[in-house]
Amino acid sequence: MPELWVEKYRPKTIKEVVAPRDIIEKVVMWAKKWEEGIPQKPLLLAGPPGVGKTSLALALANTFGWEVVELNASDQRNWQVIRKIVGEAAFTETISEEGEFFSSKSGRLKLIILDEVDNIHKKEDFGGEGALIRLLKRQPRQPLILTANDPYNLSPELRNLCEMITFKRLDVRQIVKVLERICAAEGIKADKRALEAIARNAGGDLRAAINDLQAIAEGKTEIKLEDVIVAKRTQETDVFKVMQKIFKTYNPSVYGEAMLLDESPEDLVIWIDENLPLEYEGEDLLKAYLVLSRADMFLGRVRRRQFYRLWRYASYLMTVGVQQVKSKAKGGWTRYQKPNVWQLLIQFKDRREKFRKILEKIAKYSHMSKRKASAEMFGYIKVLLSKADIKTAASVAAFYDFTEEELTLIIGNERRAKEIKEFIRKHKLHRVEEEAVEEEISAEKIEKEIEERLKRAEEEKPKEKKAEKKKKRTAKKKKKEEKPSGVTTLEDFFG
Repeated sequence: MPELWVEKYRPKTIKEVVAPRDIIEKVVMWAKKWEEGIPQKPLLLAGPPGVGKTSLALALANTFGWEVVELNASDQRNWQVIRKIVGEAAFTETISEEGEFFSSKSGRLKLIILDEVDNIHKKEDFGGEGALIRLLKRQPRQPLILTANDPYNLSPELRNLCEMITFKRLDVRQIVKVLERICAAEGIKADKRALEAIARNAGGDLRAAINDLQAIAEGKTEIKLEDVIVAKRTQETDVFKVMQKIFKTYNPSVYGEAMLLDESPEDLVIWIDENLPLEYEGEDLLKAYLVLSRADMFLGRVRRRQFYRLWRYASYLMTVGVQQVKSKAKGGWTRYQKPNVWQLLIQFKDRREKFRKILEKIAKYSHMSKRKASAEMFGYIKVLLSKADIKTAASVAAFYDFTEEELTLIIGNERRAKEIKEFIRKHKLHRVEEEAVEEEISAEKIEKEIEERLKRAEEEKPKEKKAEKKKKRTAKKKKKEEKPSGVTTLEDFFG
């Protein structure tokens, strides 16, 4: 596979960097201060993709003879990694090629580059930004450069700990100058109008312009204006045109066209995988799938590490790689089809969501967890709905408030589901909420209790009167017994 021009012609020294003079001067002055032993605040290079932020950092290290430790923030960005890689690199004097850190007074300066730092999220990445802030507050003893597409995704505290330098999109003239230099180095004669069209198409992104130039120049010694692919992003239907070019031609410019698709490489590989057997057979099919599997390996690394630079290798393998392995081009028209796997994934996701709602209802109305509802109750309910008489099945369906669609999913029989729902509608079965039942029971209970208390009160009245009379008699008798002997009262005299 030919070397990508964006890497081949990356600036080697600061003089080769395409950037405004004031930015170059500011960065060089910052580096000279470090050389003089005066620590400086970390630089935060901010600007849109493809304007040369990382290239400037690497060229600066080359110019001053510094070693480089580069960490892509969208690759490994949790706080443990930042603490180990960035922290140890920033506070030790020497770093070995194997990544071991040890102190050495004779060690050169090491430039630590933390790329795409705006992708360090505050929560999802387990405190990556917080760890970085704590490290910067300790004032690293090694130069540190951070890059960000959108610096305002970072917290104000992190921005204030850095010296921010803002990059703007490159203009057409600057991009054309770089493209002319590349064409001269590659021995390609280029119409300046074609290079200007590529530059305008890139929208200030130098990396995109170089990729487009390489795609257009593939297999050519001269570039004309009519060779330039139209700047607009192709529509989804153009995926079929790209596949035609992969399967039916040997033109490597298909790589450039694939880069202009709205489809991501992860989607494009599925398109190619789905339609490959329609065009290739035998040995050609085996070789094509071997190349496609290599492309898928790169995509897997992107998914695991979020290192999107690997997309270009995957894209080249799945387009030019698959294209070049065939023994001969197959003519005629082939009806390509959309990937079936997407439809299956959509159906599976929809079915899974419905099943989740069914389990939520069973768990709620049976007072148990969803896991227990799935393990213990779902099977019984399915049997009842499928095998029991229609009245029982309808009662169960009404109790759990299942819809007709949910009944169809549980039973697997649309006709049976309709019969159950029809019985429910005909007999006006519905779920009575437990709260309403509890309220009704509570009201009846209170009313009954009041009636019972009134009744007991009426029954106890005669008993209270009788007890009062008995109490009086007892008191009178006691008083009489306490009277002194030999004393006659008027009551005794008159009997």
